Amino acid sequence: MTSIVVSLYTVRKSTVLLFLLGMLCLSAAAQTPTVHASSVSFSDVYCNEVTISWTSGDGDNRLMFMREGAAVDTLPQDFQVYAVDSEFGAPGSKVKNSYAVYNGTGNSVTISGLKKSTTYHIAIFEYNNNSGTEYYTSNGYATASQKTENITANFSIDTKYQCLDGNSFTFTNASSNSFGVSMAAMTYEWDFGDKSTIVTTQNASYSYSTGGIFDVTLTAKTIGCETDTAIRDTVVVPWVIDFELDTSIQGNDTIQCFGDNSFDILNLSAPPDKPIYGLYDRTRSFWSTDRGHSGSAFNFDFNSSDPGEIRVKLIMGRLVSPGRSYCFDSTEKVFTILPPTLDSSMVLPSDTAMCLTDNNFTFTHTATAVQDTKWYFGDGDSSDQNQANHTYGSAGAYEYVCQVVDTNGCIGEVSDTVLVVQIPNNYFTGLSDEYCQGDPIVKLQPNLPGGEFRGSGISTTDSTFSPNTPGTFIIEYEYAIGSCRDTFYDTTEVLARPNFNLGPDTIICGGTTITLSIDSPGYAYSWDDGSTGQTRVVNSAGNYWGRATNGNCSFSDTIDITGVQLPDPNLGNDTSICGGEFVTVSIQADAGTIVWNDGSPAGFSREITESGTYIATVNHPCGVVSDTINVDILPTACEIFIPNAFSPNDDFLNEVFYPQGLFVFTSMQVWNEYGEQLFESFDEGKGWDGKVNGEVCPPGTYYYLIRYQLPEGGTYVKKSASGPVFLIW
Repeated sequence: MTSIVVSLYTVRKSTVLLFLLGMLCLSAAAQTPTVHASSVSFSDVYCNEVTISWTSGDGDNRLMFMREGAAVDTLPQDFQVYAVDSEFGAPGSKVKNSYAVYNGTGNSVTISGLKKSTTYHIAIFEYNNNSGTEYYTSNGYATASQKTENITANFSIDTKYQCLDGNSFTFTNASSNSFGVSMAAMTYEWDFGDKSTIVTTQNASYSYSTGGIFDVTLTAKTIGCETDTAIRDTVVVPWVIDFELDTSIQGNDTIQCFGDNSFDILNLSAPPDKPIYGLYDRTRSFWSTDRGHSGSAFNFDFNSSDPGEIRVKLIMGRLVSPGRSYCFDSTEKVFTILPPTLDSSMVLPSDTAMCLTDNNFTFTHTATAVQDTKWYFGDGDSSDQNQANHTYGSAGAYEYVCQVVDTNGCIGEVSDTVLVVQIPNNYFTGLSDEYCQGDPIVKLQPNLPGGEFRGSGISTTDSTFSPNTPGTFIIEYEYAIGSCRDTFYDTTEVLARPNFNLGPDTIICGGTTITLSIDSPGYAYSWDDGSTGQTRVVNSAGNYWGRATNGNCSFSDTIDITGVQLPDPNLGNDTSICGGEFVTVSIQADAGTIVWNDGSPAGFSREITESGTYIATVNHPCGVVSDTINVDILPTACEIFIPNAFSPNDDFLNEVFYPQGLFVFTSMQVWNEYGEQLFESFDEGKGWDGKVNGEVCPPGTYYYLIRYQLPEGGTYVKKSASGPVFLIW
């Protein structure tokens, strides 16, 4: 509290008391606040404004400083009054690095003039005010910060550079914001840069009616946010296209003669008279005709060897953008080439070649509207007649020339050659006097190539003779040079070649014969044994050949004859075998087939595994033979099983000692360990019951000898077995 000293020398007591009370009240009202603002919050945050709220301290007023991008580092001074403005950055409200944006008794304020996507810091200072004197809190102050929202205006153009003709730009909106408002919910303004009506759709399409370079601006808006962006597009106007023939060149007319024409064209094209297109006056020229001529220079010239109308087209391309495409426009004009005054089809010599003897050529032409004609015959002579006759005095090639001038003044000229020849030395070689039918094709060689072969058997395409058919053949070769001709003749004979077949290789049975025959009558014959008849009889195996001959033409054939014998089948003796065994039988034969009576597909050798009668029949080229075998296969294996113990104790189990199995019993004897014979039997099925004289022998070891037979190889073989047997009770 501030102390106040008052002098009371001349003041009455009551007056002094009132003065002291007033001064005490004044001191209490102007003291510094002790509680600063708190609970700062931000609402309605947009791109360029925000509302700030707080809980006030114990001052009767509060001052707010705001700074962009950093904390407030400026403090207010007592007794200092600050100009404020709720629009951030307003002139007169700046306090060092900050701006005073609020001064009052409330607890909220809306600040405008902010930048999008930017962080702002605030500080709130409580203070008391008495009669214009400010006392700011000395107990701290409230601080806070907030980043504003962001909005972006953006779009793309499908093709930024287009020609005026048919231009159509599509603008695709790509705007966005940071607080989730959809593109459809935002508002837009499109300005296409040509002072046209503003378009407010989300996306836009636009066609320009004039050329130019335009700045397209998109403004995007939403609550508390607005921004714009601009992109440039270009509309290019093509050049004005025109051309004409260069009249300074003599004869450079729209109609010209065939064969000596030349069209020289000047390009009269120019850009539109609009300076804005100065950047785009680079051009390309494309010349073409409907006859296939082309060019890319600014001017153009051509000539043609074809008569008739020629359509000339000029396309000019004006650069739309460096490194990009061109805007094109074109124009066409028609020129004419007169038909040829003279061509080779109109010049008609009576022949292209004649023999020196009696040659007389007639030269004519069929050209029309002709004023003058001149013939040059190539031997120093000439004629000015439309039709001229001429005879050459020596052999050789003569170049003649025909020149005409028509009524248009066009000159036509044709030259060609005629031949005057001696009688040619004409012949061919390669044809023999005689061939055999089927001989290789013969290539004939003419002395003077280019003539024509005629006759049977001759190929006119490759000059070959084919001796495929017997007979006499006359071959002629005609050689011609124009009407001078000569023909050469030659004769050959094709003899028929014998052809026969002795038949396929075969077999012969012992004691038989085979007759071989050459079925080609009327020829000479020979055989491997020197005989010369048409047939030959053989009675043994071997390789035989026969030959038929017609002049120098012959044919041979060979046959192999193999000797065979009727087999003697032997399946072996009838036999019996034990179960599980088999019998292998076979028959030796050098030919033929075998049939088994049981239908088996087995061949000449087989295995028999079942009892039965088997008959093999051999069908042989030399006859039919067979054999039979009876096979008896026992139901079980031929074996003997001898027990090593038995127990005659009347329990009906293993009471008698006797062997088991498939065998033929002969005899059995039993002895005790002292060599005394206790039992003997020769009856099949009778074994020892362990008794002697009706009494059961004591337990112990006894010895046996058993004689028996087993079938082997179709007979029975004697066998024996001996050993100990144990008698147990």
